[in-house]
Amino acid sequence: MLAANGVQTLTDDVELVTANRPSGAETSIFSDMLRSRTIGVLAVWFLVSLSYYGVFVWVPGQLATEGFGFVRGYGFLVILALAQIPGYALAAWGVEAIGRRVTLLGFLLLSAAGCALFAAASSAGVVAFALILMSFALLGTWGALYAFTPELYPTHLRGTGMGTASAMARLGGILAPSLLGFVFAKGFGFAIGAFALLLLLAAAALLMVKTETRDQAIA
Repeated sequence: MLAANGVQTLTDDVELVTANRPSGAETSIFSDMLRSRTIGVLAVWFLVSLSYYGVFVWVPGQLATEGFGFVRGYGFLVILALAQIPGYALAAWGVEAIGRRVTLLGFLLLSAAGCALFAAASSAGVVAFALILMSFALLGTWGALYAFTPELYPTHLRGTGMGTASAMARLGGILAPSLLGFVFAKGFGFAIGAFALLLLLAAAALLMVKTETRDQAIA
């Protein structure tokens, strides 16, 4: 495999040695120094996942039953997908120019605003705009999360931190159909308000993460 990739093959007498954990370094993502940021960022991953799957799995079908069938049309789905591209691009610019934490917080609040606009919408045009805004902002949120989360941990815990965060997102995706089905049973407006609340809770959870990693050396 090494030779196939243009790298010299290791000889039999070469011994691979794993890097030692730095002396005095944290041993867990829930250690004293890392506990607050871990709880905060895991909550953000879970709540954003729950909201994302609620918006893009439950909302289109519900809207179609209420006379807004265009949201399930191929053309509008393409528009929603295209709206995600500038969301990622703006997140990529923001995390470097402004900061990871601020960019993520901004996209969380913008996502919540999109939900609020959607809840107040009274016409097809406003509904469409609110969905496009949510698509833009939620994907920007994911982009900022993926940039920020690994940098919150030292090298020897980075895989554990990122893996645990990803697991929380999967948990949110698994629970979303059951939990949000119950919420939608309470009413469509109630459900949209719940999405906005979840995203505001995610923004509040982010406040537990006091660290900004932009232009900072990572151990």
